[in-house]
Amino acid sequence: MNFDKEKFSKILIEIKDHYGSLNQMADKTEVTAAYLSKLIRLMYDNAPSPEILKKIANNSYNVITYDELMQVCGYREENIEEVCYTIFLKLEEICKSFSNSTDSLYEIPNAIEDIGEYINDLQNSIKYSKIQSLKLSNYYEEEFLVEDSNFIIAFLFLYDSFLKELLKKQFIKNISYRFIDWSNKEDIYQKFYTLKNMELLSYSSSDIEFVFPIGENFFEYVKKFNMSLSFAYASTFDNNELLKIFKEKAQKNFTNKNKVNKEPIKSNSKFYMCPVYGKISAGIPNWAEECLEGYLPIDPNLMGIINPEECFFLKVNGESMNKVIQNGAYALIRKQDIVENGEIAAVLVNGFEATLKKFTKQGDLVILEPMSNDPSFTTQVYNKDTDIKILGKYIGKFEMNK
Repeated sequence: MNFDKEKFSKILIEIKDHYGSLNQMADKTEVTAAYLSKLIRLMYDNAPSPEILKKIANNSYNVITYDELMQVCGYREENIEEVCYTIFLKLEEICKSFSNSTDSLYEIPNAIEDIGEYINDLQNSIKYSKIQSLKLSNYYEEEFLVEDSNFIIAFLFLYDSFLKELLKKQFIKNISYRFIDWSNKEDIYQKFYTLKNMELLSYSSSDIEFVFPIGENFFEYVKKFNMSLSFAYASTFDNNELLKIFKEKAQKNFTNKNKVNKEPIKSNSKFYMCPVYGKISAGIPNWAEECLEGYLPIDPNLMGIINPEECFFLKVNGESMNKVIQNGAYALIRKQDIVENGEIAAVLVNGFEATLKKFTKQGDLVILEPMSNDPSFTTQVYNKDTDIKILGKYIGKFEMNK
């Protein structure tokens, strides 16, 4: 039995940080603070009993599962089939928590296919010492970030899981990469504010480094990981002999699926999922498509919004408002048909053309003024013969970090 006491110590410290103090952790786990302290300080050569590990895992804020603690403490070695089957089951739970329909979790096969494509690209990046980095945008286009949000969430979960397994195998070391807390929707949503230009692990990664030299055992492992993840999905509906063998290995130490930590994902009630509609032109007025494209999270309390149901996002397309909001970002609009002079509004022109501009009304004239660093955009002036309808007032934005 091989007890990795240094790794176990780091796990206990991470769990303790969720509590704030060792005494609070001790009260919750029913394991004495003195014993926990000695484990953290590497004073024991023998691992805690499985009973103690279960108490710690069940109160770990999803930092680690009981099965994983058993492996760290050397009680058993988990095979690649079990690893990927566990990841797959958790992926199902993640997707169900974000999907409107649990009958068709179409994100799962697509995410598994995309992570497989990424793993192949990663191997080529290493084999040929490619300096060019791999990015999330290689697999998901930025302009469809909101529409593809469920796919990206599934991909990111698989990516995080893949990295954690590489860390366990000591193929890589973490420099500055921050893993998502997959038990907390707030943390998952916050990740979307940093997705633009997100760098993935590659030969030239900056936030994660490979442990050199990289041997054939690495390529063999990631190949098996990729294949086992695909088998995990296929085994849910196919019963050929190859998949039966996989499932037997994968479920070797499961009495049932409840062995996997299926604690519900915590949803912070302060978030409101605000609908995103079409595109709005910030250049030449453009038709606003009245179709739902997805949702983005907002914090009504933080933004001083009393009725979040009256808000919606419109996507900006153009540079005429780049002093206020960048091209491709999402303008948060509060529904209202009147705005004060000098305020920014979403406006329908002639019933079908939508634009975001600084609004001014002088008598029978409506003035829509750009706010741009590009002088080619000019002020638009309309008289009473033009049908002008205010959709709402601009009150905020959602932009991806550069």
